[in-house]
Amino acid sequence: MASTSKDYADHPRSRQKLTWRKLAVYASALVLLAFADPRPITFAIGAVLCALAWLLRVWAFGHLEKNRLMVTTGPYAHTRNPAYLGSFIALIGVGLAAGNAETARGQGVWAFAAFLVLAFFLVYLPRKFRKEYPRLKELFGEQLDRHAENVPNFWPRITPWRSGDDRRFSWQRVSANTEWGWSIVLALVLVAIWTAPMWSPFAIEPGTVDPPTTP
Repeated sequence: MASTSKDYADHPRSRQKLTWRKLAVYASALVLLAFADPRPITFAIGAVLCALAWLLRVWAFGHLEKNRLMVTTGPYAHTRNPAYLGSFIALIGVGLAAGNAETARGQGVWAFAAFLVLAFFLVYLPRKFRKEYPRLKELFGEQLDRHAENVPNFWPRITPWRSGDDRRFSWQRVSANTEWGWSIVLALVLVAIWTAPMWSPFAIEPGTVDPPTTP
């Protein structure tokens, strides 16, 4: 797909507008971080997933020119929405890193993360697709239809679709799409999760034990 969001270069204020949806996202993130109860193994697995998500998004934005060209190369040859897929993988990684299977608190964090994943699929993605597809159809017409006929909407196909386009990855496009800020935020989130027992007002007091769950 040629674009996964509005062209922020043309609409610089679009990211600054605060909506109830953004407030809900920020509030959910704060809850997840404040109640985080990480364990080394699950945190490491979650961090690896976040790194893979970051690589996927960088790969996607290294091919993308929002609202200007119909992009069918790189990850867009596997899925029409690689940036959203990357965000989904990052959400899984953050949720996994923040909880654990040993304590009630850790499992509660995982349950909340599962709720966020459900909201991602049932609320966030459908709304995005409803808003974006008509606009992209107007911009790219038959090119969009041809892409949709050969490439899945979200879950990727294994083999890349050969559209005939020879576009190559560009670090300049990654910067133009302002992806580095997302990467920094993701790294800070992981740091906040790992250090949550030291800064969170909801951290368990030293000398107390969060009771383990019974099998």
